[in-house]
Amino acid sequence: MSCCSLSPSKKFLLFLIPWFTVGCSFHYDQGLELEKQERWAEAAIEYRIAAVENPDDEDFSAALKRMNVHVAQENFESYQQYLQQKEYHKAYRRLEAALIQNPQLSQAREEMRQWWHLLITGKVELEFDRLLSNVRLAEEMILQVRFNTPNGKILSGNISSETGIFFLEDVVYRTQAKQLAEYTINTIGLKIKRKSSLGYVRNEFKKFLNFKELSPLQVSGEITDNFLKTPQNVLDHRPVLISDSDALATWQPPRLVSYELHFDGNTIKVISKSKRSEFAPSVLYLNKSDLRANLDFGVSQLKMDASGRKWSIRRKTYRTAEDDYYYGLSSNISLNRYFYYDRVFRFIQ
Repeated sequence: MSCCSLSPSKKFLLFLIPWFTVGCSFHYDQGLELEKQERWAEAAIEYRIAAVENPDDEDFSAALKRMNVHVAQENFESYQQYLQQKEYHKAYRRLEAALIQNPQLSQAREEMRQWWHLLITGKVELEFDRLLSNVRLAEEMILQVRFNTPNGKILSGNISSETGIFFLEDVVYRTQAKQLAEYTINTIGLKIKRKSSLGYVRNEFKKFLNFKELSPLQVSGEITDNFLKTPQNVLDHRPVLISDSDALATWQPPRLVSYELHFDGNTIKVISKSKRSEFAPSVLYLNKSDLRANLDFGVSQLKMDASGRKWSIRRKTYRTAEDDYYYGLSSNISLNRYFYYDRVFRFIQ
């Protein structure tokens, strides 16, 4: 019952008797007015406040549920618009919101099955103290790695100054699993914020390694349907990566890098004239049952030359489990949903 239908004397009585829990709420009445105007999202906010203040009032709960159905439909329509504009991250957030508001929205549930969730991980080792001596004082300095994606967007991830580990997430719409192997390093560098003499903040990005906008000339081979019936923990696979082979010397990428990918069994061959593949991932873990994947870029070791101007790179060889950054990364509980796979591919040269 709305408090607007009560006489002044009854309202006063309710004020004096706090245990008499009739649904009387300014926010509920505001929600009713907004609902008449078909301002669904605003009405839902008012109903939510009323329901929080009066959790036992069935009228308030019913009104909120009714509005959420409308708001979910609006979010789904926005989702479709963002898809057409290829704004995938914005689209996915709208789809998530629609399902939170109305889990029974069949169209949204069907669309959710079209999305891969991707975790990109790795570690960068470099002489940070020497780096700082070559950079003028700044307000803020953040190590970053940027990635090329199959859809042409550039992703940025921060590198921990303490551990060197980075991780970032991406969502991919209606793509074949093998396209997930097309992510490559764009640049590794330092994001710098400086204040000018006039007080303006200026952003710079000092590039150490620059592979530029890189994508495979060709992707050949197929992923055979040889998936595990039960997903395995990624940590159970990591000992396979330990090797006693000699590490390659560091190298400076040429101005133009071109490469191809070829899927063969459980390997992905990186074919490049340079005979190097530090720009590409090291391991691809797929979890087809959950539409999740983990692209592991391994440990990139960066070295500065004597002049302090040029950097070279090589991928670290794991001699022992202590060399593998992934054991430290796995302690991040929020990423646990990515640490299972039913198919694994190793990138080889």
